[in-house]
Amino acid sequence: MDGEDIPDFSSLKEETAYWKELSLKYKQRARDELVEFQEGSRELEAELEAQLVQAACSGGCWALPSPGTLRDINTGYFLFSP
Repeated sequence: MDGEDIPDFSSLKEETAYWKELSLKYKQRARDELVEFQEGSRELEAELEAQLVQAACSGGCWALPSPGTLRDINTGYFLFSP
């Protein structure tokens, strides 16, 4: 656990407070990492959609699905795949 040693506790209340504080610390870290991951995913999705538009237009500007359609297709695939 982060290379820290578990201290000796003088009471059950002290030990409970220690573990509660540690769990809240890890919970916040997990939330922060989730938010960072979601932001990165949105940025990557926008970049990939821009590249798709650019590639489509360089090949004659064929019709593109509306933004988010590929995400909807993937969602449907995972919902209905065996």
